[in-house]
Amino acid sequence: MRQLRTLSLLLLFCVLFTAGCSTKSRITPMGDAAHIPAGSTFSVGQTVDDSSFKFGEQDEKFSLCDTMSASLKNALVQEAMESAQGPLVIKTRILAYAPGNAFARWLVPGAGATKLSTESEVYAPDGSMLAKIPVERSIAAGGGYTIGAWKYVFDDVAKEIVAVLKKDMTAK
Repeated sequence: MRQLRTLSLLLLFCVLFTAGCSTKSRITPMGDAAHIPAGSTFSVGQTVDDSSFKFGEQDEKFSLCDTMSASLKNALVQEAMESAQGPLVIKTRILAYAPGNAFARWLVPGAGATKLSTESEVYAPDGSMLAKIPVERSIAAGGGYTIGAWKYVFDDVAKEIVAVLKKDMTAK
């Protein structure tokens, strides 16, 4: 009986652990563009905050736009896909942001979730939009190992944007 209870708790923990983090993304080609050209390099264009998120009195304040832009640039650099004068430009809108709370996630999975929702657009040198890339990232469970998720969620989203671009470039 004790082994069954232990096994049940272990199974519940595994389900909560794997369901605690999720990332949704896709690429939507626009116009006649079937794919992003292979070997393309990108520059980071303007990032706009449409989230209407307001920092509280106790919160560490930072610029959502600057953080997203820096994370995207770093992700592109890591994959050798960044060029300050890259022919393709990525512009990003932050649609929703919630910093969450690691302690609340530890107490009750789902409570205190960290969330970031963005939509990036890839533009050709002539200004035409080649693709849209919406990305949603949610960290809904976990405790100590998710401390700082309010900030590293931007890196996770940026890496996902770059992964989607790489996958699209190799899909030809």
